[in-house]
Amino acid sequence: MKITRTYTIISLILLLFLFSKQIYSQNLKFPQNYFRSPVDFNITLAGNFAELRNNHFHSGIDIRTFTTGKKVYAIADGFISRIKISSGGYGRAIYIDHPNGYTSVFAHLDHFNAAIEEFVKAHQYKNKSFEFDLTLKKNQIEIKKGSIIAFSGNTGSSAGPHLHFEIRDTQSEHPLNPLFFGFKIKDTTPPKIFNFYAYPLDSISNVNGFNSRQSFPVTYYNNAYHLKGDPKMKFLGNIGFALETNDYMDNTWGKCGIFDLKMKINDSLISSYSFKEFSFDESRYINSHMDYELNTTKNKRIHKTYKEPNNKLSIYSKMKNNGIYHFKKNINYKIDFLVSDANGNKSKLRVYAKGNQIEKVFPREDYEMRMNYGKENIFKAEDLEVKFPKNSFYSTIPFTYSVEQDSNYLSKIHLIHNEYIPVHKFYTISIKPNHIPSGKSDKLFITRINDKGKTSYEGGIYFDSSVKTKTRSFGKFAVSIDTIPPTIKARTNFKLKSLNGQKSIRFRITDELSGIKSYEGLIDDKWVLFEYDAKNDHLFYVFDKRRLISKKKHQLQVKVRDQLGNQKIFKTDFVW
Repeated sequence: MKITRTYTIISLILLLFLFSKQIYSQNLKFPQNYFRSPVDFNITLAGNFAELRNNHFHSGIDIRTFTTGKKVYAIADGFISRIKISSGGYGRAIYIDHPNGYTSVFAHLDHFNAAIEEFVKAHQYKNKSFEFDLTLKKNQIEIKKGSIIAFSGNTGSSAGPHLHFEIRDTQSEHPLNPLFFGFKIKDTTPPKIFNFYAYPLDSISNVNGFNSRQSFPVTYYNNAYHLKGDPKMKFLGNIGFALETNDYMDNTWGKCGIFDLKMKINDSLISSYSFKEFSFDESRYINSHMDYELNTTKNKRIHKTYKEPNNKLSIYSKMKNNGIYHFKKNINYKIDFLVSDANGNKSKLRVYAKGNQIEKVFPREDYEMRMNYGKENIFKAEDLEVKFPKNSFYSTIPFTYSVEQDSNYLSKIHLIHNEYIPVHKFYTISIKPNHIPSGKSDKLFITRINDKGKTSYEGGIYFDSSVKTKTRSFGKFAVSIDTIPPTIKARTNFKLKSLNGQKSIRFRITDELSGIKSYEGLIDDKWVLFEYDAKNDHLFYVFDKRRLISKKKHQLQVKVRDQLGNQKIFKTDFVW
């Protein structure tokens, strides 16, 4: 009895050791004490590495700042290798190369420290552009560990004040999971599982007798997740699975992404993947990894445990038969899912199922042609031609097409396949208009109309009797025209005798059709730095005492152009 108890204790110690070694080995290749925190307060996250986003994986962690203006520190010695300023995307961003082979990235910044800010402004005035992407020479601007490099903000496409922080491998430029570099972030909270999905993957497979995706809510009890109500599950044929699951961290309710997911069927490992790093070149394959339709229609970002044949993500360590399992009649199955976060917190879901006795052949909808993902595909119809390069799709698709008439457009509306099916590569679309207003062929473009009637500019040029453009979406397309210039609305009261005491000149600029392409501000016929916040339609100039004479009358001119060359000019005088 004593020997048995001792053996049990030793076995438990060994298991704990192996588990700890597994978690530690994930961090082993990453330095643990080299980098300091990028902020001077306890880190909590609003988003983490490889979180599922529209068309891409999140490439860093989002540190909550709650407001703008928090100090941002260099995490180690190095030099600034890149500075990028954009009206969308990362907004104000800075990249620092470190001598140990890593690059740190800081994005959505409000402004840089005084020296970097002056360097940036000088470059903007020299090139007469607010937006730029500049690669710096090695050691052109050296940075010391712990120095203040910038202040947090909400610039670019940020949805709220935070610091987007990344660590990349300098040579490959692959983003790496920052949670493996020893930053102190409290996390004892395991991932949560919300829904389980089952997919029949051909015409002779079914889930509980249905040949379409079936969803099942999940609940938690007895230290594990279970299907709500314990429904009887019957599968037959080739079936794939998916989970709606998010990770959560201590001291925040922000949804975060998981780190690791494994699926076993009858104790055999079928699929396994983890998010240690990825390549930007493969990030768009996320549209195959998750259910694109659920993301588009219900904003549900779920993880599949199977993959399509043209999904080339490198995250998968195990994909037996691409994660697709063939269920046979009358056999009992036990399906286990294990979801982990980067700190080793785990959640489990077990699903019991039986091979269905019901065999059916389900009819497929009519289609124009089968498009093989591994080949170039061309489809022609009256007034339409589309050309898909090789590997445009994640699997072979039964391509569908139809037309509608609508007098609001200069062509028929062409329904090109299904807007809820993702397209990986840009393809060419050519649409012949019904008529062209005299002298306006340069104002034509192709618009996409979604299922709610909202239109989006897809670009295009008129050539050889058709309007041609490239797109990466299916859906409804038609030729439209844009002859209307953008709108410029002043937010500054220029009726005041003097603007002295005000910090800036501000405008709201919009364009409802093709969208804003360029903007320019001149004071006394000289270019001045107008900054553009695209998400808020906000164009503004901050008074610069070093470049603008005060207590003098000035002439202001603002020019805004849309994608089709339509221009609006605003002119006024002011005293500052």
